[in-house]
Amino acid sequence: MSAPTADRPATEFDTVSADATATSDSTETAPRLGLRKFRDELPLPKVIKIADTGDEHRTVSMRAKVGRHRFHRDLPETDVWAYEGQLPGPTIEVRRDTPATIDWVNDLFDSDGDPATLPYDVVRVPPSTTPTPTTRIAMTPGGRSVKLDPTGAADDSYPALAGTDDLTGATVVHLHGALTDGHNDGWSHNVTAPGGRTRVLYPNKQESATLWYHDHAMAVTRFNVYAGLAGFYLLRDANEASLKLPSGPYELPLMITDRNFETRVPKQPGEQRFTGRPIYKQAGIVAVDSDGEAVDTEIPVSGPFTLVNGKVWPTKKVTPRWYRLRILNACSTRTLVLAVHNTTNESAPPSSPANNTDSAGFIPDRVTPMSVIGTDGGLLAAPAPVSTLEIGPAERYDVLIDFRSLAGQTLELRNEQGTFINAGPGEADATIMQFVIGKSAASDADWEPPVELNPDYRRYLHVGTDLQVGSQTIHSHEHFWVALIPPGPGGKGHPELWELRQLGSTEPSPGHDLIKVIDPRDATLPPAERKVLRFVPVAKLFDDANSIVFSEGSWAVWNILHLGGPPHPFHIHMTQFQMIERGQWDLAALGEEGWNADNGTTGVLPIPVDSAIDPVRQGMKDTYLIKPGEWVKLLGDFTGATGSFMYHCHILDHEDHTMMRPFVVLPKELMAFHGAHGSGHH
Repeated sequence: MSAPTADRPATEFDTVSADATATSDSTETAPRLGLRKFRDELPLPKVIKIADTGDEHRTVSMRAKVGRHRFHRDLPETDVWAYEGQLPGPTIEVRRDTPATIDWVNDLFDSDGDPATLPYDVVRVPPSTTPTPTTRIAMTPGGRSVKLDPTGAADDSYPALAGTDDLTGATVVHLHGALTDGHNDGWSHNVTAPGGRTRVLYPNKQESATLWYHDHAMAVTRFNVYAGLAGFYLLRDANEASLKLPSGPYELPLMITDRNFETRVPKQPGEQRFTGRPIYKQAGIVAVDSDGEAVDTEIPVSGPFTLVNGKVWPTKKVTPRWYRLRILNACSTRTLVLAVHNTTNESAPPSSPANNTDSAGFIPDRVTPMSVIGTDGGLLAAPAPVSTLEIGPAERYDVLIDFRSLAGQTLELRNEQGTFINAGPGEADATIMQFVIGKSAASDADWEPPVELNPDYRRYLHVGTDLQVGSQTIHSHEHFWVALIPPGPGGKGHPELWELRQLGSTEPSPGHDLIKVIDPRDATLPPAERKVLRFVPVAKLFDDANSIVFSEGSWAVWNILHLGGPPHPFHIHMTQFQMIERGQWDLAALGEEGWNADNGTTGVLPIPVDSAIDPVRQGMKDTYLIKPGEWVKLLGDFTGATGSFMYHCHILDHEDHTMMRPFVVLPKELMAFHGAHGSGHH
C-alpha cells in the first residue's frame, strides 16, 4: 500500500486510536506517550542455518523487499523495508570456517511494480521560537509531514527534508564485524538499484561472535536502516559448543532500536491517533558558515519509543534459570546504559529518573544478575559481572542473566542513560522490555557459567616500541592518527572526522587546523624537555584522497583524539581490535586551549590522565564508544583480507554526513609498487 498523501488521505487501514484497541491485559493504565507497555510478546527472528555441504557454489538468497509489519499490538500494520519482508531480518547462523555465499537481492518495489519510496516521512522540526527546546519537540510522539496537512491545521506538521519524498531503495549490505575482502564488505558506493543483486562470499574464518548485517548505502544509511534493513548473523564454533551455554529457547537475540510514530491531524485539541507508520523526525538547527551565511542542518534523530526485535516495549515469559542475551544496540544515535530493575512492587511517580540514587526521590530497585561473556568480536577470557552495561550504537555484548533467585517476580531491562520511568512527552522513557519470571525451577537450574570462556584470548599491550600479543612480541607496527572534531569549524553544523598527518620537525605550523599534543612517552621528562607532536588534517571528507594504506598481515595502532562534541561510536571495518590505552583530557578546564572553533586549532594538549580499561572493554571489538576528551589507542591485526574498507562514526547521521573515511589493505608484494604509506611506524 502506498503512503497516504494529500491526494490519497489516510484510511481506516492507515490509522487507529492507540486507546481504542487497548485490552485489559495491559499493566499500564495511563500511557503518557500514547502507547501501552508490554502488549506484545518478544518476537524472535526466523533462523537461517547455513550448513557446510562441501558445495562452494551453494548460495543463500536474501531479499530486501517491502513487507508489512505491526510495531505494537495497538497499531495497524504498515509498510517497512526488510530482509525477506520481516523486521528484523532472519538471523543467519553459520559455523566457523564454513564459507557462506549470499545473494543480496534488491526487491524494493511497490505494489505497482515501481521502485518503492521510503515507507515513512522524513521531517525537520524548525528551530523552536518557544521555551521548549527543539530537541524535546522532536522527541515528542507523533506529528506528520505537511503534505498530510495541506491546510496547516496542526502545529505539529513539519516540512519534509529536501529530496526524501522521492528517495528510492538503493542498497548495499555490510556484514558488520566480518573478516572478508573489500569487494564483499559493503563499500558504500557499490549500491544496487531495485531489481539488482550482489553476490558476496563470507569466509567466516573467525571465532564465534555476534555479528549483524545492515544497509550501508552512501549518504542514506540512516534512512535505509530506519526503514528496517538489519538482521543478526551469529558465528558458532567448537569452543562455544563445549561451554554448554544457554541455547535454543534460552538464547535470545535482542536488537534494540528506537522509533517515533506518525499521528493524524487531530480533530480536537489533545487528540492522538497513530497511523502505524514511523516518522523520521529531526530537530532542526541553524549553523553559520565561514561566509557568515545561515545554513540549515539537523541533529541526529532519536525516537521516544524503544523497540526490541521490532516491537515497542515487549514482554518475555522466562523460567528461573540462566539465559543468554545477544544484545545489539541498533539505534541510529542513542547510547544505552543497560540495567535490570525489579518492578514487581514498583510504584514510580511520573518522570522519575531511571538512574536516581538520591534518597529524596524514587530509587529504582536495581538487581545485578548480569555477566558479560563476549563483545563484538568474540568471547572474553572469563565472565565479567556487571550491574550496568554501557552500549553505544552498533556495539554488541553477549550477556548471561541469572533469573534463578527471582522466581515469580517481574523485571525490566531499562536504559538509565538520561531517561525517565513513566516518561512524558519529549522525555526518553527508560523501559526497553519486560521479563516475567515463572515460579517453577528449570531442570538444569544448577548450571553455572564456566570460569574460563576462551582459551585462545590474548591480551594486546604496547610495551616500549614493541607490541606484546599474549606471549608473542611484535617489533614493527604502524601508527595512524584520527581526530573527532566538534561541530563548528568553518561554521559547519556537524562534527567532523579528520585524518591526520604528523608534521616533521622542520615543517612550519599553519595558522589553522593544527593539533598539538605532548608525546606520552615523555611523561617522565621535565616539562621543558617533552616533545610536542604536531598534526594537520590530510582528509576531512570521504572523497578526499586516501592516505591510509597498509600491507596485509601488518599490525597498526589507531590513535583516536576526541576534541569535543558528543560521544562517537567509532567503527573500523575488516578486523577486530583491542583497546590498549585510554587517556582523558578535561576539555572544560582547557577551554580554548583544548579546541578553538574559530581556527580549528588546539593549544599544546597535555599528557592525558590514564583511564582504566575494564575487563569488558579488553575484549575483541570493532566498535568503540569514544567519549569527549579521550585519547584512545586501538590495536588491530590487518591479516586475512585485502581491498578497500571504511571506518566511521556509527551515529548514522554522522556517518552519512562528514564522519566516514576509506583505508586500503594490499598484499605485501604490491606495497613495493605503491606510493602511499602510513603516517608513521616503528
